[in-house]
Amino acid sequence: MSVAALDTRRDSGVSLAAFAADAETAGLIDRVASFHWPGATVLEGGLGAAATYLGQTRAPDLLVVDLGDSPEPLEELLTLADSCEPTTQVVALGTVNDLGLYKQFVAAGVADYLVKPVNADELETALLAAAFREHQQDDPADVPLGKVIVTIGARGGAGATTVATNGAWTLAEEFGQKVVLVDLDLQFGSTALSLDVVPAGGMIETLRNPDRVDGLFMASALVPKTPNFSILAAEEDIGRDASFNAAGADRLVAELRRSFGWVWVDLPRALCHLNAGLLTEASHVQIVSDLSLVGMRDTMRIANFCDGLNREAEIGVVLNRIGKAGAISAAQFAKGVPKPVIARLPDDPKAVNAATSGKPLAEVAGRGKLTRAVRQIVEDIAPHPEKRRALLLPFRRRDEEDDG
Repeated sequence: MSVAALDTRRDSGVSLAAFAADAETAGLIDRVASFHWPGATVLEGGLGAAATYLGQTRAPDLLVVDLGDSPEPLEELLTLADSCEPTTQVVALGTVNDLGLYKQFVAAGVADYLVKPVNADELETALLAAAFREHQQDDPADVPLGKVIVTIGARGGAGATTVATNGAWTLAEEFGQKVVLVDLDLQFGSTALSLDVVPAGGMIETLRNPDRVDGLFMASALVPKTPNFSILAAEEDIGRDASFNAAGADRLVAELRRSFGWVWVDLPRALCHLNAGLLTEASHVQIVSDLSLVGMRDTMRIANFCDGLNREAEIGVVLNRIGKAGAISAAQFAKGVPKPVIARLPDDPKAVNAATSGKPLAEVAGRGKLTRAVRQIVEDIAPHPEKRRALLLPFRRRDEEDDG
């Protein structure tokens, strides 16, 4: 059967075919697959159905085989080896619960072996980990890396999270890009809350130990909101130390760039000095401020800091709440900072209040001035393919005229 899915890779989906030994297991696999993989095939029939399927079509990226009550599950699974591609990741299900057997499966190259009855969480984790493992088998030199956008608030409450959250959503949903939004404020970040998702745990431990940033972590920590849009955030206990290893953040973003076309980071200003590596890799840095004297001062300081790290990045200033009484005018602010003002967001309390419903601005105030301003920020970063083509056509016509 064909089901809607979340594609965990950039530009193309990971194909999945699953063969269950019973209707209950088929239903479980279908529920998990329907949320993650486009065009997934889920059939009953176990090993026999898998053999028939592989004899008629090319092996999928992910193959799930339910071996039922077989007393020799590994031997039976290996009969499919000649029908699989070298890159096919296999997740096997069976009823034999034995650690030695599990190690034999792993030694044979099987991505995972799950003992029935299987619950949805462990199946999902196993499949996502296998998907990332399949993706990482590609030659790194052949894998185009996603771009990094960093949004920083010049001061608390300036609106950086509003820009990052709604900009990332717009880039994914209206511009058709694969986007992950990363909130590095591990205790007080609000990106997940503003989009009505529950962040997964364990992010801080992983950031403190870069070696733990692997496919399994990605599978368990990423929260998919839509087929194109995922979120990585945390809500750590405020009673504990929330500091983390900067190398962990660098490793995290590096891995995400292999799987997403765009990595949009909401970076607290207090963590700028700890994330120099991240800022060095960014293609775009946005500094969001209100029209205050303190905001102008700190915008200038952050802009100079980022410029010293990365002169190739497009560093711009976003002025928020234009129209609201401020200490200085927008024109004065623009003259006082070293980088161009790339956007001026209107003061729109109705739109902001409507967004407290856990939905992005585009869904609750799609025609509002604030939504249009955020959309323009995204347009300047990644124009629609149609508009990019339109921009190229005049040059093409000019070349044709010159040839004539």
